[in-house]
Amino acid sequence: MWKYFGVICNVLTVLLGGSLGLLLRRRGGGKKAKTGKYPPREDLPGAMMACLGFCTVFAAASGIVGVESGAQALVCVFSMAVGLLVGWWLRLDDRLNRLGDAVLAKLGGGEAGLANPAEGFVTACLLFCIGSMTVLGSFESAANPAGHLALECHTTLLIKSMLDFVSSTCLAVTYGASVLASAAFVLVFQGALVALAASIQPFLERIGAMPVMNCAGSLILLAIALNLLGIKKIKTADYLPALALPILVCWLLTALGAAI
Repeated sequence: MWKYFGVICNVLTVLLGGSLGLLLRRRGGGKKAKTGKYPPREDLPGAMMACLGFCTVFAAASGIVGVESGAQALVCVFSMAVGLLVGWWLRLDDRLNRLGDAVLAKLGGGEAGLANPAEGFVTACLLFCIGSMTVLGSFESAANPAGHLALECHTTLLIKSMLDFVSSTCLAVTYGASVLASAAFVLVFQGALVALAASIQPFLERIGAMPVMNCAGSLILLAIALNLLGIKKIKTADYLPALALPILVCWLLTALGAAI
């Protein structure tokens, strides 16, 4: 049970941060302030989202540089390209958006003139669950011995929890209550990842897939950053198959005797 301590902390911080964001939203955090003869300052949600975008770029860069060889870089590029083709064919981004719409309907709908809450749900789910910290943190948590809590096994997920607290606050100011619904996705996704990691970690380390998976996740995180900064609209969910492809490719290459 203690293996899931980091996941539970992450879920709680998303809920707390999202609740804080809703409070700021109700107090008019998204309204532009008048500053007399000076140009109106940027609205708070816009400033927060830009800051979050820059921080996401930094988080993504730390994982992208984690590949240890040219072979791993090639596997990552291949996985991203093929993963996009699979995700595009399956229309993953569109399906996740429809899921966000369904969650929004359960919450009673959004307010007119505000940012699309369905987009907020999808963005929050991807932001909180994709990236090197999620993968590495889940594998660290899976190493927690049975019977007692070992905090050192949850360091990465606890740090990620603090980052997600800030992120969920920013997102909730802009998108509203749909961000809170992403906590359920975090619980299911990261909980399943910890359970999976506990069973297959030795295998992934043996075939050298971990650095490639981390790099692919960080590239997807970078695409999310571009969305947050408004540079380019990317359907990031279509890239999700790229997280699983490195396992297959690295296994095949290892079976053929190639060095990863």
